[in-house]
Amino acid sequence: MQPLNIAVFGAGLIGKKHINTILARPDLATLVAVVDPVLPAGQSSAWQVPVFEDAGGMFETLKPDAVIIASPNNVHLEQGLLCCRQGVHFLVEKPVTSTWEDAAQLMDAVHKCGVHTLVGHHRRYLAPVQAAKKVIERGELGRLVSASVVWSTRKPDAYFDATWRRTAGGGPLLINAIHEIDMLRYLCGEVVAVRGMKSHKHRNFEVEDTAAALLEFENGCLATLVCSDAGLSPWTIEQGSGENPTFAFTHESSYRIIGTLGSLEVPVLRKWRAQLPGQEAWDRPLVGEYLLHSHWDAHEAQLSHLQRVIRAGEAPICSVADGAKTLAVTLAVGEDGETGVSRRPAICP
Repeated sequence: MQPLNIAVFGAGLIGKKHINTILARPDLATLVAVVDPVLPAGQSSAWQVPVFEDAGGMFETLKPDAVIIASPNNVHLEQGLLCCRQGVHFLVEKPVTSTWEDAAQLMDAVHKCGVHTLVGHHRRYLAPVQAAKKVIERGELGRLVSASVVWSTRKPDAYFDATWRRTAGGGPLLINAIHEIDMLRYLCGEVVAVRGMKSHKHRNFEVEDTAAALLEFENGCLATLVCSDAGLSPWTIEQGSGENPTFAFTHESSYRIIGTLGSLEVPVLRKWRAQLPGQEAWDRPLVGEYLLHSHWDAHEAQLSHLQRVIRAGEAPICSVADGAKTLAVTLAVGEDGETGVSRRPAICP
């Protein structure tokens, strides 16, 4: 399959991750340009590609097969619409946009122009997540009853030197919890109701440092989520899976998914079941077993999927419309934290 010619918009932390992934996998893609208005001098020399200050200027010079939008959240809509006008397929990092109104506008543009899209919820590609989804889909847990997620770590003080990380939209809800909400949607189904709370009392920034949510799914499953960047713990999916080397590896699970026939810890993939079939009860022995699974780089798997979506017409694992549903649920958690009113998320059909 022919590699994709890809331009990357934004060369921050996640943008560099995409760039390095492309450079490491020439069988999947070729880096043809980088767009970043504030790239430090000399930073691009190792990439050996042209660097542009703005996306419009790049499109005047070349037209790649695809664009990866890793720019700040507030320009996702603008750059996504530009890709639509140019007829260029794109992967946009999460959140798909900053607001539901922007997401609706982008969905409409994508529908009209017909480009292929992905949203960068890369954890869907993690090997233990793929294995967990198969366990659930095979009915090994029975009917899903509940799930609990804890994502809590203490970000260093220097992390907040960037002003946007101390203001609305820059907190753990849209940066971190959105990943966990997307994972819950991917594993447990569609969300139909949300209750949320948030607090900023640990750092006293404008933005929240801790958020909690109660989610109801179409299948009757209920889930709790706690997300904080102010509390030190071993419970993040990064620490449990080893997907991000900057996080200390703990091999602890941050997800517990519970069904009528058993339970599953993710990402360590320990499944709990009755010792004997038909004896699922509190007074009967339980057996915990670790499930074997493969290991691979989630961003490489995502890049490979992008190639197949564009070159072979494979269905996207997370389109702009799908990413918009995750955004709607995440925003509902924040809004409920402001108003104290339970509500159904305004997700698209």
